[in-house]
Amino acid sequence: MRYCRSLRSAIVGVTLALAACAPVALNVPLAPEQLAPEGARTITEGGYRLASLAANDGSSEMIVILALSGGGARSAALSLGVFKGLRDTTVRSGGRDRRLLDEIDIISSVSGGSMIAAYYGLHRERLFTDFESDFLRRDINAEVYGIYLLPWNWQWLFDPNYGTNDAMQAIYDRRMYHGATYADLQRRGRPMLLVNATDISFGTAFTFSQDQFDVLCSDLSRMPVARAVAASAGVPVLFTPITVANHADRCGGRRPAALREAEEGDRTNGDPLSRSRFVRTSIEQYMDGRRARYAHLLDGGVSDNLALRGVINGLIILGTPATMRARFSNRTRRVLLISVDGAGQIDDSWAQRRTVTGLAQILNATTGTPMNQYNFETELLAREELSRFARRLSEVRCATARTIDGHPCDDVRSYFVRLGLGQIVDAAQRRRLQLTPTTLTLPKETIDELIAVGEDQTRNSGDLATFRRELGPDARGVRFRAN
Repeated sequence: MRYCRSLRSAIVGVTLALAACAPVALNVPLAPEQLAPEGARTITEGGYRLASLAANDGSSEMIVILALSGGGARSAALSLGVFKGLRDTTVRSGGRDRRLLDEIDIISSVSGGSMIAAYYGLHRERLFTDFESDFLRRDINAEVYGIYLLPWNWQWLFDPNYGTNDAMQAIYDRRMYHGATYADLQRRGRPMLLVNATDISFGTAFTFSQDQFDVLCSDLSRMPVARAVAASAGVPVLFTPITVANHADRCGGRRPAALREAEEGDRTNGDPLSRSRFVRTSIEQYMDGRRARYAHLLDGGVSDNLALRGVINGLIILGTPATMRARFSNRTRRVLLISVDGAGQIDDSWAQRRTVTGLAQILNATTGTPMNQYNFETELLAREELSRFARRLSEVRCATARTIDGHPCDDVRSYFVRLGLGQIVDAAQRRRLQLTPTTLTLPKETIDELIAVGEDQTRNSGDLATFRRELGPDARGVRFRAN
């Protein structure tokens, strides 16, 4: 009896302590003074968008985009190897050698890729000294179990406005981001991070950028970076959604110029299957605040496990001549997209078994298989839209001058570089690493192997060699720093 009274007292104490926890703060609306004048190209001026970020030390003649896939710690480790390879690869442009790492303008990411992308965005060179100890080589799985098994972590059980992924946000913040917000990211300048999640109400990709938050009439600058990462990495069933409030009714019907121009183009085109129409509609669905009061966000891999859809949508919406003239330099003549795919594969040996009953196996199959089957079409679309964007950029350049910086105006080329587990030559190694579980904790030997694969592929990529060679007459190829 005494034991039961003690247990009841402990449960009451835990319940009261959890009830006293601070509520989760949602994103705030834009203040009236933050709104741009009526008719401006964007709803707000400044904020976390590419045009507002301080330029890096890169060359203005190229745009470099890095896309990091989902895949938990497996993808993060592979991506760390790619970052090391890009750090140690130099290209010659503008008369001097530059690290290819420093040329990156945009990093698009989902899930495990978002963890390392945000870390690099905030900490830069510390990625190479601290990321492994801060995240990769920690037992993050044990902290996930603690959310469910330890009573003092059970706020999600008693508070309807607090979920298991809010608890993951706290873990990511404690381990990697330390209270940083998008205002801190903006102060760091380029590259711009496009952290992608999935809005489960509409089944569409949701990108954390001020352009996206403009449509919500919301200020992204105060959003914790850890919250965006938690949304991007929120595995369905295991975690609850991260919720973002829609304040669109406060912006008086303002619409970004890119949407207005895309709409005019769609009317002229008249094609009901227009990709531009689809992308525009998926953005405009938030502009009716009565229909979409909230966005409930889970793993970005559900809508795009390669982190390419956000890039594709941007290329489509920003691909009108007026928008390109406003946002891109006429000096730009090379567009490079590097896709890093750390996605795993389903164990095909299941087809030889009578039953598959493991909960983890079934969850991995139902979430992973659709993502992976979708990847091939996504890659084809990315390559097509990248090529289309380069042609439009060439047209914009040639409308300005026949020769720019000594190069013909139509000397614009695009490059789609694929790195990842699917490109591993050795079949046994490829299969072994692709069957590595999608988890947040991996053995040391597996982490070491994934890092080495990413670094080796980056250094020896034939497509990257072509990009370097075709930069121009002063390109000298690649040199590697001594380790």
